[in-house]
Amino acid sequence: MGGLLIFFIFLPLSVYAITLQEAENLAIKNYPKLKAIELQAKSLEKKSKSLKLLRLGEVDVIAGFTHYNRNNILVPMSHMPSPLNSLPFDSQKFSYGISYSVPLYLGGNISRKVEIAKLQAEILKNLETATQWQIKYNVDALYLNYLSLSETEKALKSYRESLLKLQENVKAGIKVGKFAKVDLLKVEYSVEDVQSKIDEIKAKKSAIITALETLVGKKIKKIEPVIINYQEKEYLLKNLYLRVLERNHLIKAKEKEVKVSLKEVNTEKGKYGIKVKLDAFYTRNYGFDSKENEGFGTISLNFQLPIFEFGRKKNDILSAKLRKISKEKEYETSKLELKKELANVIADLSSIQSKIRTLKKKLELAKEVERIEKLKYESGKGDVDHLLLAKSKRFLTEAELRASYYRWESDRRRIKALMEEE
Repeated sequence: MGGLLIFFIFLPLSVYAITLQEAENLAIKNYPKLKAIELQAKSLEKKSKSLKLLRLGEVDVIAGFTHYNRNNILVPMSHMPSPLNSLPFDSQKFSYGISYSVPLYLGGNISRKVEIAKLQAEILKNLETATQWQIKYNVDALYLNYLSLSETEKALKSYRESLLKLQENVKAGIKVGKFAKVDLLKVEYSVEDVQSKIDEIKAKKSAIITALETLVGKKIKKIEPVIINYQEKEYLLKNLYLRVLERNHLIKAKEKEVKVSLKEVNTEKGKYGIKVKLDAFYTRNYGFDSKENEGFGTISLNFQLPIFEFGRKKNDILSAKLRKISKEKEYETSKLELKKELANVIADLSSIQSKIRTLKKKLELAKEVERIEKLKYESGKGDVDHLLLAKSKRFLTEAELRASYYRWESDRRRIKALMEEE
């Protein structure tokens, strides 16, 4: 689904330390779109129940006043008039009664509309689940990136302390004429350079904290550490992709959208089929001239079959079929995009694992080179530039290695999020 940007207004509560699990739970709890999706799903469930009740028909209370320009009988004539049994004639009447109308057959569309509403509710529930996983990963990515920067900051601070110690040694060496003054300037330059990198990392960490606070809806004082159980593992795209297709709720939602579009095609066809309705009503008519109150009722069974609709049937069905094809294409596109994203994450994860192996070896070598250059410089046989370069390589390699572990964990969690597995 791409990078999901989540911004909403929240009321800051107490400042506190937070764990990754707490951050995930709070983000899901506070994200307003999830509540909106949940309410939409419930709305469609109610609509499904309402559509199902259409089969029972509708009972209405009816009332009306009628004025005629000439006298009229209150009810249809049911007997021949006679002097002893004359018909009541009136120019005005008031009618009241009850009616009942029930669809016996509407081309199967009631059942289809009920099923469509149920499927649409299920689609929203699928999207709700998919959104929850996306939110969790967004939190994970920010949280782990913060810890990664913290590890880099820690390594740089160690580098700075090492440089400050070297700075004191150089000062002492200058006093006794062992080192040149330019060596001190070079060390001081390196100290300032490392400090600028530390300041840059602090700014990035501050931005991440702000983003996390926006997600979880609370002020954050401290990020608790995460234990990373690093183990190299081979991820096969084919196997993981099949599991993703089985479990991913975004794919399930797209699949159900195709089912809905198919039912909509049949619904359009059913609109132009035969319809059968039963209508019944009972009414009483009061005549203002005769003062009579006559009652009568009717029951009718009505059949309707459109034979000419000026081309609407063809266009409505064609429109529904095109929507169906469109949903099928969206479904296939979603699968391809998911496969592409999964392939990219797997490739990145494999690259990180290879990089970690290399960085471990480089760090061992860098430590040894730093040790040798330090001995050479202190004995007067080495150059400060070589020592500074060795220190830089050692500490930056260490920082990169520490950060790589968190990047590996982030990618691993992304695969879990796509498969929707804890």
